[in-house]
Amino acid sequence: MIRQTTPAQRRRFYQRHLQGESYPDIADHEGVSKACVRYWCRRQRDGGSCRSLYRRALAGLLHRFDPKVRYSVLRLRLAHPRWGPSRILFHLKKRLSLRGVRLPSQAAIGRYLHQWERFRRRPRKEVCRERPKPPERVHQRWQIDFKLEIALKDGSLVNLCTLRDVVGEACIGAFVFPAGKVGRRARRVSFAEVRSALRLCFARWGTLPEEVQSDNETLFVGQPQDDFPSRFSLWLRGLRIVHLVSRAGKPTDNAEVERANRTIYDYAVVGNQDADLARLQLILDGAIDELSHELPSRAEGCGGLPPVQAHAELLQPRRPFQPEHELALFDLQAVDAYLSTFTWQRKVGKTGQMSIGGQHQRYSVGRAYADRTVLVRFDPNDRHFVFFHSDDPDTQIGRRPARDLEIEDLTGLAVWPLGLGSQQLALPLSFQEGVTC
Repeated sequence: MIRQTTPAQRRRFYQRHLQGESYPDIADHEGVSKACVRYWCRRQRDGGSCRSLYRRALAGLLHRFDPKVRYSVLRLRLAHPRWGPSRILFHLKKRLSLRGVRLPSQAAIGRYLHQWERFRRRPRKEVCRERPKPPERVHQRWQIDFKLEIALKDGSLVNLCTLRDVVGEACIGAFVFPAGKVGRRARRVSFAEVRSALRLCFARWGTLPEEVQSDNETLFVGQPQDDFPSRFSLWLRGLRIVHLVSRAGKPTDNAEVERANRTIYDYAVVGNQDADLARLQLILDGAIDELSHELPSRAEGCGGLPPVQAHAELLQPRRPFQPEHELALFDLQAVDAYLSTFTWQRKVGKTGQMSIGGQHQRYSVGRAYADRTVLVRFDPNDRHFVFFHSDDPDTQIGRRPARDLEIEDLTGLAVWPLGLGSQQLALPLSFQEGVTC
């Protein structure tokens, strides 16, 4: 059986039928079905063509709805570029011109807008990373991880932050931070909180690590669609600490701290959910001391000894640190040199502005460049962002002073003369006496 007949075959069907042959005989001879022969013979008998005519009304997304619906969806999205399908549908229902008109679903509105590239979401930043090479010495690499939204019996939520030395096989710090109330949207860990946790570990062990490894949380690497370094990375860079990031979707890259997070949670948090935040932090501090100095460790390199006994180097600072010396250690020139290695590509908005270093950090190059793409570089000599034509990278079109990249912005510490005396570091709520510098 052939799949489709040709116009010549169909004319031959009709001619043979006019000569007296039956439909079954013609079908057997031509190798087609009797129904096919009958259809084309009767069509030509009735004056029809022997050619296939496919008539289909032009269709498209939302074509079954009133044209005013499509017009209104586009009008709302153009007037409000940040509105999603849910908000657009809400305002469609409020339009007097659409009263009684059938409206599409949120999904249909989303598909309709997605056919235009300008209405699509910016793709996530895809960064190809290799697995970090294993560290070789104690205090070379600390890993950091969170366990979020732990419910306490008083109805509050806390986030647990854990740090571990990979080679020293010791949990070097664990901290809890308030995250809101059960049943409400939980608060994420902030940069100030994770910075304070690391500072306490620096002070507790009297050293700065060579590297800090984290996962791909926005706090650590910035917004997925933004290639500007995070404040966390810049703060570490100023302390000459290398920030390593594990591969996306590969928790085994951070396996040591993942396991430590579970250990400290089972050892100190479970069974103590009736404690308040301050009390829970004191319990965690005691647990860290016990796990590091007293309890035998099951880690492979500890041989059944507590980590501090198995790895005496844990008590030997590689890069000595004292809280009052952080400002002296912080190297802003290292931050500037790091930023100067980047070239960012940005699209200028209709008002002549673009964002660099965060969605609220907007810089203007003028309306003459609206809807055009420009290149941005950092000049460490005068700490300015410099803008260039994307088609001609050597043609400078503007310079603007960089904002929120000073020492105080990155460290949270006031510089001289305000920082001349002692000052309280931003520590967790449970620390009543704090560390001063």
